[in-house]
Amino acid sequence: MTATMGSRDFQRQSPDSERVLVIGDDTRATLAVVRSLGRAGKEVHLAPFNWHSPTTHSRYVTRVHQLPRNTRMQSWAKAAAEILARWRFDLIIPCCDRGIILIESAPETFAGQTIARPEPTDAAAQLFDKAQTRALAEELGIRVAPGCMLDDGATAETLADRLGLPLYLKPRRSYEPGSLGERGSVMRADTPEALAEALSRIAMPSGWLAEAAIPGTGVGYSVLAHQGAVTQAFQHCRLREAATGGSSLRMSEAPDPELGATVAAMVERLHFSGVCMFEFRRRPDGGHVLLEANARFWGSLPLPVALGVDFPLFQYDQIVHGITHPQVAYPAGTCARNLLHDARNIGREAISGHGLLDAARDLSALAAHPLLAAWGRERSDTLVQDDLMPGVLEITGAGRMAINRWRANRSGAAERRNAGQTGS
Repeated sequence: MTATMGSRDFQRQSPDSERVLVIGDDTRATLAVVRSLGRAGKEVHLAPFNWHSPTTHSRYVTRVHQLPRNTRMQSWAKAAAEILARWRFDLIIPCCDRGIILIESAPETFAGQTIARPEPTDAAAQLFDKAQTRALAEELGIRVAPGCMLDDGATAETLADRLGLPLYLKPRRSYEPGSLGERGSVMRADTPEALAEALSRIAMPSGWLAEAAIPGTGVGYSVLAHQGAVTQAFQHCRLREAATGGSSLRMSEAPDPELGATVAAMVERLHFSGVCMFEFRRRPDGGHVLLEANARFWGSLPLPVALGVDFPLFQYDQIVHGITHPQVAYPAGTCARNLLHDARNIGREAISGHGLLDAARDLSALAAHPLLAAWGRERSDTLVQDDLMPGVLEITGAGRMAINRWRANRSGAAERRNAGQTGS
């Protein structure tokens, strides 16, 4: 399949429009990037890994390029070369680790292209490897969670004795070049049995580390930097998150000077240029502990974009036009919600004994979200007035999946009953 055969047009821009290729498909970071640049009048082309993602139906997507599945690296690079030969892009933006790895694996294909990513240097690599990020932080005197690298001799008993329970097992990188179809996910272990079971699923311990769980609130400090200096910053706290990370409900905060100085020190040491979100845990005593860094666009990106801290557009202007935007003054206390992820997290909390009254309160707020978003009282990751289709498709798609699972479970239960009656 050629790149041309695997492309879809949605609308046409002016021949003089600036053109950008966005690689990715999720309905948080990628969709926020697409909307940001589309609203600014850029002609946005999308190269998704999931060809059926709701993001492909955004009104701000001019053209969808259905490249081969990302696990076939040579085929992907060949199809990408055809697209780059046919279209001139002012900027290419990989919105996820897979996109960055694929670009780095095909240097000849992307030679001469302007790409929004940190240069593949040893310094920048420290922000993509959790173990190296920890080492850099410790070198600079920044507090990190107690932790250690896994090795072949690590056991549940030794890790629990050293770090306590609960603890987290984290892959050093979410994806590896040889296995782009498999995402390494963070695992939380609350008991020795759960920890032993999690360790048994790790084939290469050298690619993992263990960290103690730090009580407190998750805080994200997001920046755009240029040559070692922070040019734009945004801070949020997590009001609800999954046990293994990622917020479904979050709130903007005024930038904390201590966090700002911490992040600025890391950015300066690496002479870093690009976007990055630094994840911290705010302890009950008010102190902060660095957990990790994501040197690409992050899942909570819709909130700063909605409040005017337009990281995708500001990065585009910084790279393409050499324009540095002054720091945007944004309101603190504004909440953003990812409807589907929040529903799942509320359900998990209810099952784990969060409390019926708390669950009822959270479900009521969840049900009111579409109206609150329409009135501007709350921000939505996917449901926005000027681009409704991705949010609608995401919700209806989840509904269809839930109905299909219910039907399958009901059919299976009926088959088991019939088998039992026949056996008697």
